[in-house]
Formats: sequence, C-alpha cells, structure tokens
Amino acid sequence: VPQYGGTLLRAVASDPTAWGPFPGAGNTPLTMQELWGGDWSKGPAGGYGTAETDWAHNADRFDRKVGLISEDTKWTFDIAKDEATIVYKIRQGIRYGLNPNSEASRLVNGRELTADDVVFVMKQRISDPDSYVYRTNPETRVAVITKTGPWEVTVKVPASALMSTLNRLNSTTGYYPPEVFQKYNKMAGWKDQVGTAAFMLTEYIPGSLITYTKNPNFWEKDPVGPGKGNQLPYLDRLQNLIIPDASTRQAALRTAKIDNMTGVSATDAEQLRKQAPGMRFLERTSVDGRGTPVFPRIDQQPFSDVRVRRAMMMGIDYQALLRDYRGGKGQMVTYPFADTKDYHTLFLGLEEPDTPASIKELFSYNPDKAKQLLKEAGYPNGFKTSLLLSSANTAAVDYYSVIKDMWAKIGIELTFDLRDPGTYTNMSANRQYAMITGTTAPAATFYLGVAYQGTGQNANLGNLNDPVVNAALIEVRVAALTDVEQAMKVWREKLAKYVLDQAFAIPDVLEYNYAFWWPWLANYSGESTVSYAQTTWPNYVWYDRALKKSMGY
Repeated sequence: VPQYGGTLLRAVASDPTAWGPFPGAGNTPLTMQELWGGDWSKGPAGGYGTAETDWAHNADRFDRKVGLISEDTKWTFDIAKDEATIVYKIRQGIRYGLNPNSEASRLVNGRELTADDVVFVMKQRISDPDSYVYRTNPETRVAVITKTGPWEVTVKVPASALMSTLNRLNSTTGYYPPEVFQKYNKMAGWKDQVGTAAFMLTEYIPGSLITYTKNPNFWEKDPVGPGKGNQLPYLDRLQNLIIPDASTRQAALRTAKIDNMTGVSATDAEQLRKQAPGMRFLERTSVDGRGTPVFPRIDQQPFSDVRVRRAMMMGIDYQALLRDYRGGKGQMVTYPFADTKDYHTLFLGLEEPDTPASIKELFSYNPDKAKQLLKEAGYPNGFKTSLLLSSANTAAVDYYSVIKDMWAKIGIELTFDLRDPGTYTNMSANRQYAMITGTTAPAATFYLGVAYQGTGQNANLGNLNDPVVNAALIEVRVAALTDVEQAMKVWREKLAKYVLDQAFAIPDVLEYNYAFWWPWLANYSGESTVSYAQTTWPNYVWYDRALKKSMGY
C-alpha cells in the first residue's frame, strides 16, 4: 500500500542554465503542467499498468495521452482548404501552488487557473521572440487563439501547421500565471517559478542542491493500483544533488546516497550489478531513441554522390564495432532512429524480411566493393575530408578514431576538426564543415521530419533537400493526425527504406544504456519521461522507508 512522506534523492551533472518557461524548449515539468501528458497507467505503473509503453524513452503518441490542464482536446481539419481548429476544454479546480516563502507565489495566492491564463500563455509562446516555439516553429505564429467559453479555448491554424501546434502548445508548453510572468522578468529567476504541477521549487544552492517541495494544492489523483484515488504526490520533496563528476554520481548511487540514476553505460552497469546487487535495473537502447551518426554535406562533393556515401558505410565493419567496441551490447541501425517500444512500428531492422538487400549490404563490411564504388564515382585513389567534433566529446573522438582507421583502408583520409564547445556550436549552426557528428531527433518527433533531415529543419545537418523525403513527410504528418500506427507504417515504407538506401547519414553503433534504482523507490520501473520531455514520474512513486532501513541504509 502506498505511503506518504519521504525525500527522493537524485543527482544531476550541472546547475540549470536557465529557469522558467523561456528560453527553454518547454517548461519545468515538476512545477508547471502542460495541457496533456503521458498516461501513467499505460506504462508499468508499479505493476498495475497496461504496459503498452515502458516510459523509458521520450514518447509523444497521442493515443497514450491523458488530459491535464485540458481535460478534453479535439481537433478537426480540412487539408484541401488548409484549415484546422483545436478546441480545449480547460479543467476546473486546478490551483497554483502556494509557497508562503515566495513573493511570486504569494502574488498568485493559490488562485484557480483559468481559460484566460491558457490564452495568455499560448499567445506568448507564438509571439515572443524569446519563445522556443516562436523560434523553432514559425508556422505557428499565425494561430488565432480565443476564449470561446468560460472554460473553453479555441485555436485556429492552417492545417499544414496543425501537427506542430498540437505538439508545441500541448506537449512542450508549461502553463503559468500571467501576473508573475509580467512582473518578474518572464519568470527568469528560480524564485519566480509558479505553476500547477505536483511540486514547487523551494530551494536552490548553486553548485550544490535543488529542492522541490510537495504542492499542497495539487489536483491529480493516483490513477491505478492499490493507491487508486489517493491524492498525489506521495513524496514530501525531491532533491537534485549537483554532482559534476560522473564517477562520484555513480558512487553516490552505489552507496544509496541517491535513489536512482538513468543513462548508465554498459561498462558501468556491469560494475554496479556486481557492487550493489540489491539494485534493480532496466536495459534500453537510448533514453529517447537517438542515434549519433555522421552527417556529410549532401549538397557538396564528394558526398552529393550516393556511391561515395554507400562506400563509406561499406568501409565500416559494423559487426566488429558491435562485438568489440560495444561489447555486444548495442544496436547498429540507429539512423534515422534507434529502436524503442513506442515507435517499434517505424523501425527498419536488418533482420526484417522486407528490408531490402541493398540496405543490408551497407551494414556488411566490404572494403573491396567500397573501393570499386569510389572508383566509379571518380575517386580511384580515395579522397581527403574532415569531421567536425567538439573537443569536450572525448567519447566521440575515441569512437571515430576507430572509423578513421577503417576508412583509411579504402582510401578515405579523415582528419578531426576539434573545436571548443562554443566554436563547435557556432560552426554547426552555420554549416561550416564537410562532415559533422550529431544526434538525430527523438523518435517521438518522426512526424515532424527533424530526424529525416526534412528541408528547413534544425537537424538537417547534411543540408538535404530531397523531393522524395519532402513529399513523404507531408503524407506522414497527415496520417499522424488520426492514426499514429498507420503514420509509422507509411513512414517505414516510404521514408525508412529510401533514406537508409541513400545513406544520407552514416549510422553509429549505439551502446545500450541502463536505468538503476533501489527497490525502496516503490512504483518505479526505470521510467525516464512520461511522454515527451515530461519528467513527471515522481508524481506517482512512493518511498518505502521501512524497506530501506531493513536493507541497512
């Protein structure tokens, strides 16, 4: 039976670079709620959920959502007329957290969230140049947002912007009181955070500690299990210990100074299982289904020739990298996405019966064929090129040093253009490179096209502008509005097979990573985010203090 009380201890590598809703991608999920979120009961939920998902990766499937601030969301669209309408029914009885020690919180005084608040935040997101939505999704700027009832908000957009609007205003926007945003410099300070989520930010000691305290006004109830109907959250507080050193964070986990950790490498996981056998763990491909491929500039020679790109892949011994470099714990096909439970339908694996032989050939080490392709493309003696890397990314330097040696055997002379992180970021943004390594977008964004290098997208590191890709993305986006499974099938058939065969990016071999936790963190099963970028699983877990004591901690 769930118990109330206790403090969940976690570790983070660094201090936050910003607070509040701007300029970040969305919000502080622990303090600000969104219009909808992941349905906890569709995951493990402490053994009482439906297990449709494991919530171990970023996922943004509409069919696994539950209403939060908006208890009901409906949309209609007409592709021919390029018109769409979204109608939100705002939940009544949601109140802002009241922290008596916060001037900003006292200003709001725990009042009820209103439809006017929602309209204000939406308009701010699409009109303020500091907003992430404004900067990354300019198509949403034309949205017409109105209050159409006491608890109803209506948004009208072109049908071509409907998917982006749903994604950005529903899933990456936290809602906050307008009076605080206007008075306290867009809520830029940590003391200015006021929201309706399960926790309130109550303490920040730079370089040391961030404390979140239970919101006494929180509205949500436990949806499933023996605690069904209980008021949430169970925890009294959550604390993030700021520990920059990775080995120190791992030691803190091993000695139960913290309760859980995600993103543990395969090597470290093996050690942890030996040193602390009482812990539980979950193995996964990656936190959000991202690969880290090499993106050659498709708009420049020699990479504009598909034969060159295919030669580069055939010159890599993927099986050896998986076996020797990753210790057998990894995945070879990581572009455009790695394989995850929520998006398995769109994944094209090498063992699938319908995977074309021409794609399987790319992952079969064949230096002789690679040399022949380079000769046919006009490079009988190979060529010289460079790869832009951040000097801070030592793991990438080590990994691509192995690739460098492999490519040398087929005549490709690779040099590393190592730059400090700031310079690397600027050069990446300005496309000042021949090749670059970068992460693909999460699988959750497949319908937005970012991971497929859709024209104009931030993740289009190869400067790809391909008519086949552009046309297929339109079809996928439309399908995703009504049937996500069908959209993934279209995506797999019309995009995955084409893009992999064209070798628009050179996939890496992704190492598995792990989530570890102590068993007294009850109701927890290794969840990372409950839907896209929503770290809300602490809302539902509880702390078994008696078990912790019985285990000697």
